[in-house]
Amino acid sequence: MPYSGGSSTASGVEYQNWFLALQVAYSFFEKDRVIFPEVFTDNTNIIDDIKIVQGKQSTYYNVKHRSPAESLHWNLAQLTSQNVVKHIKQQFEANPNANIVFVSESNCYLITEVFMRATNANSPMDIDMALESQRCIQLWEQAREAFDYDDFRLLALARKTTMRSVPLYEIKKLIEHRFITLGNHMAVSDLFFTKCVQCSANKTRIDKENINLWLSENGISFNLR
Repeated sequence: MPYSGGSSTASGVEYQNWFLALQVAYSFFEKDRVIFPEVFTDNTNIIDDIKIVQGKQSTYYNVKHRSPAESLHWNLAQLTSQNVVKHIKQQFEANPNANIVFVSESNCYLITEVFMRATNANSPMDIDMALESQRCIQLWEQAREAFDYDDFRLLALARKTTMRSVPLYEIKKLIEHRFITLGNHMAVSDLFFTKCVQCSANKTRIDKENINLWLSENGISFNLR
């Protein structure tokens, strides 16, 4: 969850549940897509916010509304203090084949630029050349220290980690957009958010059967042709 503090924590929970509602909207149009909201841990899972399984592919979403002090970019110190580094590392080590996505309104230069450049390296020997700039090289070295990884291990992590920077307003519009041609898009958006609040609180998994049941119980139907 986001940094502590009454209003910031509340807005962070709202942001996370709206992003969860967006994932529900995606799942309505997909087969065999299962969503696991909120925290649980076992031998192969360290779920801080959201895990999605589709087929044999797992994706972890670490969702934080904004960076501390609402700055435009997350820096490494903030990623560390808000446990983003810790959770990404735990998720990667629990399941190295899973995709990891950091979601926030604030961007993260380390992931969107440094990690992205690093993935162009054929091996750890090529990392400095792939990073190109001294700033990126410096941030890479700081990330190695923060994650306590060597170049080989951090490169493997970088290849599995991406960033999605999306404002709350856009999340809501994305949900509506998926249903606007089917009708009832506003009702669907509100319903999904309400149900996601409940599922997050109860750590209830969500699949297509659940979604169809929610719609049926609320008298919402579509002409899917």
